[in-house]
Amino acid sequence: MVFKNIENERVLLKEISEGNERSFSVLFFNYLPILQSFALKFTKSETASEEIIQDAFLRVWLHREKLEHVDNVKAYLYKFVSNECLGFLRKTIKEGRIIDSARLNQPVSDNNTSDSIQLNEVVRIINDAVNKLPSQRKKIYNLSRSEGKTIPEIANILNLSPNTVKNTLISSLKSIRNHLNKSGIEVNVLVFIMILEIFENK
Repeated sequence: MVFKNIENERVLLKEISEGNERSFSVLFFNYLPILQSFALKFTKSETASEEIIQDAFLRVWLHREKLEHVDNVKAYLYKFVSNECLGFLRKTIKEGRIIDSARLNQPVSDNNTSDSIQLNEVVRIINDAVNKLPSQRKKIYNLSRSEGKTIPEIANILNLSPNTVKNTLISSLKSIRNHLNKSGIEVNVLVFIMILEIFENK
């Protein structure tokens, strides 16, 4: 179960940033269940999900000095795990395996080529969906996704409230998801990862 006492978690993060391995173990086992569940849904492989979690937390440890300044720990950890999951997906495709076009949260198969689509096709469809967004929504989306701007930064650039930017991003993601669904691709996991990346620095 994740921490309910924010102050206790802050102390823990400070200790980890200073190199305290015991505190890092506490963080690891605290968030392990929800993160491993997420990775397992993505990979459908216990072995792969375990490796993903180990690699993700290794990266967290290597960048531990940043933890003291993290406001949303759960989102921060999800970001690392999400990146590892995407790496797993890219490796899967590179090895000649495919994504089930009916749903990305199903096991990857080598035999279902008639019902599959390569990742670059998914990216193409996403780009097509982005290009069809209204001008303001497209601008906000690109500032977030292409330029890596945070919600407060986008709000400042466009003279909008952070809530307006956040709601616009949510609407854009819904539009993209609908566009993908109409193309016969249900990408619930991928959309979830996109949402995580947007809100990690909110």
